[in-house]
Amino acid sequence: MKIPQNPISFMWFVAKKSRKWAILAMLAVTCAQLLDGAFLLVLRALTDSATNAVASDFSDVAMDSLWFWVIAFPLIYFIIENVWRLSGVSGMRLITESEATVARDLFKYLIGHSRAYFNRKFAGSLVNKISNASRGISSMFSNILWQFYPLIIGLIVNVVIVLSIDKMLGVLFVIWIGVFLSFNYYVVRKKQHLSFAVAKAGSELKGKMVDTVSNIATVHANARHKYERNFVGTFIEKYQKRHLKSWIASEWILFANGVLLAIFVFGMISITIYVMKNGHATLGSLVLIISMTVDLTRSLFFIGHKMTDAIDDYSQIEEGLSELIVPYDITDKPGAKILAKSKGHLVFKDVFFNFGKTVVFDKFCLEVKAGEKVGIVGVSGAGKTTLTDLLMRNHDISGGSVTIDGHDIRDITRKSLRRQIAFVPQDVSLFHRTILENIRYGNLRASSKDVVEAAKKAQAHKFIKSFPDGYDTFVGERGVRLSGGQRQRVAIARAFLKSAPILVLDEATSSLDSESEVAVQSALAKLMRGKSVIAIAHRLSTLRIMDRIVVLEKGRIVEGGTHELLLRGGGVYSGLWNRQVEGFIE
Repeated sequence: MKIPQNPISFMWFVAKKSRKWAILAMLAVTCAQLLDGAFLLVLRALTDSATNAVASDFSDVAMDSLWFWVIAFPLIYFIIENVWRLSGVSGMRLITESEATVARDLFKYLIGHSRAYFNRKFAGSLVNKISNASRGISSMFSNILWQFYPLIIGLIVNVVIVLSIDKMLGVLFVIWIGVFLSFNYYVVRKKQHLSFAVAKAGSELKGKMVDTVSNIATVHANARHKYERNFVGTFIEKYQKRHLKSWIASEWILFANGVLLAIFVFGMISITIYVMKNGHATLGSLVLIISMTVDLTRSLFFIGHKMTDAIDDYSQIEEGLSELIVPYDITDKPGAKILAKSKGHLVFKDVFFNFGKTVVFDKFCLEVKAGEKVGIVGVSGAGKTTLTDLLMRNHDISGGSVTIDGHDIRDITRKSLRRQIAFVPQDVSLFHRTILENIRYGNLRASSKDVVEAAKKAQAHKFIKSFPDGYDTFVGERGVRLSGGQRQRVAIARAFLKSAPILVLDEATSSLDSESEVAVQSALAKLMRGKSVIAIAHRLSTLRIMDRIVVLEKGRIVEGGTHELLLRGGGVYSGLWNRQVEGFIE
């Protein structure tokens, strides 16, 4: 599914998904506007019939004609109103379905972006862009369906009616309408950059607010409430100034429209009176022109305002799509294969990877045999976490290859790749859902009994049952209601439930107290049984059960071997171990 980035193409893309309601709504509006034209003609006939009845001293023939139009007048009004209701029912379905389509498709596209994309963006701002695009589409469709399209049909009908009264009057009417609409289009286009600036400032403001609220614990801990109020306040002021500037421009457009419409009303009535004087029009024609002019001025006065609203909506859609609908950093190759079941044989061969100008790996090689447990050690910045990111294709390598059972991970789908890997990160982030839902995320088909068993293995069952709601306890945003150790045990339980052939542990026990660590180490030993394991740890005691330990330094393997062998070697690992035993790390 390719989502267009151009707002007009995007609106067409969305409308096609609800085409039956769009067609029905447009037909209803067309019929209603044509009936509105007929209503004006009935009004003229009614006025002329009343004039003839008065002139004939209310003769029977004149009264029969008058009563016919008296009955036809409310009848056609009743029909018009019900046709408009039909447009409302079908338009309602079109707009609500379109809002859902925008939210569904943009969210689906958004979560397909790489982790690097999200690291560069504000989460609140991205969600706001989806909301803005959905609201913008709703407003645009509403304006098109019940403002612009009826106006166009109405103008065509009015032109035909005015031409039937007097050709010169009709020509002048067409010229004036052309000038009026051209003027409004020009000034609204000139104002578009102001509308885009307002949409951008609004997204930026919401992003800053969400960033502060997401880090409220840091705000409290450092007593920075005033600083945050002032910091966010600058973005509020920026949004206010841009919004005010855009609004002032809209008011000037309305003022200009008022002047043009006053000239229009005077001209239409004056010329109609002149035509009547020469015997080419009746009193009914004058009433028709006055009624049409009053109705038209009401529509046209706010046309500039509606066009301004439309350009605001257009800008919101454009601003959102420009950020969301950008090419993915990482994609599956055409025809990528599905890796059904892996044995867990991993090979990093001549891997080259860089962040900008910083080279992380150059000709890096590492093999993890099926069922082998490998620990990764190194100071911060050595490339440990990046190594696991490359394995999971959170980033793509620039050279060399990473294979699983001989399959280059770039030749298999990302979904099937990640299904083969259970990942327990250092910084565990949970959904604001129940504990049961968070654990079950590892295997959505797991029963409640399976979830409890996984929690017991991860030494999490005891603390979960201590909560009043047990497994139905909501954990708060990102799991803030749980301690760091509790969050890690939930993540470990999730990994138990996933039961993938490859296990990646990134500081999986870093937030545990000593007593919990002993229990979780026992659980991890069971979890690692028969799996290929890559375990990153600064607490070297957690790596003693590894088959092999690899020491990284600036993206290179400088040492490798078992825990005992590396201690006897007196190298980097031995130095790190001794400093931890002594109670500090340089």
